[in-house]
Amino acid sequence: MKRVRNLLTTVALLGLSPSLFPETKISSVSEVYWTANDFLRVPEYFTGKEYFGKQVVVRTDKDRAGLYFVLELNQPLARLPENSSVLIRVIRSDHPEEKQYKLEVPRESTERSEILLGITGNDWNSPEVKPVAWRIELQDKNGKLLAAKQSFLWGHEK
Repeated sequence: MKRVRNLLTTVALLGLSPSLFPETKISSVSEVYWTANDFLRVPEYFTGKEYFGKQVVVRTDKDRAGLYFVLELNQPLARLPENSSVLIRVIRSDHPEEKQYKLEVPRESTERSEILLGITGNDWNSPEVKPVAWRIELQDKNGKLLAAKQSFLWGHEK
């Protein structure tokens, strides 16, 4: 009888485990080109330092101008495994070959579920250049895929 109870307890816990640890999903992705002035905030005039407020912003370059992917997750960034990263694979309107950019997800992330991923500086220096197709992969420190989202055209054969 004790074995049956232990077995039932184990089965019940296994059934609950997906709800206790929800799978990470990318809810939405949007893209926009922002200039350096789009990031200016009043506190910066007083401190001389870029002010992010509650936004989480990571960039390929220290320059602010560039293409940004606004990534929304189904859970807060703070719940991601330590040393997680985002791999952006994109085909640009000025270059037919895929380019890849890897960005680290900051550890000081708050309970926000949105992150701005900037391909900036010389990596994307013109608003005239458009992303033709893209794929975004959220990975753990070992490169294991946690979640992914891609544009409609990414799935088509070349």
